[in-house]
Amino acid sequence: MKFTTILLATLFILSSTLSAQSNEQEVNVKINHIAISVTNLQESEHFYRDILGLKQIPEPFGLGIHAWFDIGSAELHVIEMAEERKEHSISSHLCFSVRDMDAFIETLAEHNIPFYDFEENPGQMTLRPDGISQIYITDPDGYWVEINDDF
Repeated sequence: MKFTTILLATLFILSSTLSAQSNEQEVNVKINHIAISVTNLQESEHFYRDILGLKQIPEPFGLGIHAWFDIGSAELHVIEMAEERKEHSISSHLCFSVRDMDAFIETLAEHNIPFYDFEENPGQMTLRPDGISQIYITDPDGYWVEINDDF
């Protein structure tokens, strides 16, 4: 009985120590970039730079098939290598937050870009339970992009 009590106490202390150590460890992995394959680099550059307002950054290859964008703590790499445009599921999407949703919707209207709610109803906005508004648009290659006001 005494041995069992000592064993359980030792296991508890060991478990608590290991748990505390794992919580103190640094994260060893972080996102560096997201890459998407597109059919027309110029159209995609225009969309991500001029419509979404992403900051284009230098890319080191100089092959004329890449466009890189700063997306905060990572980068978006747009690569002209897709052979055809495909339909994508709205549940697989990139998401960006904007300061002013109304101004962003005005930009979409100026460029004749429709927006949808998550159920793909045109011209509708989704209001999440936490009060965040979100709309969905597609880029020139059919990738879904969520825009929300969680800025």
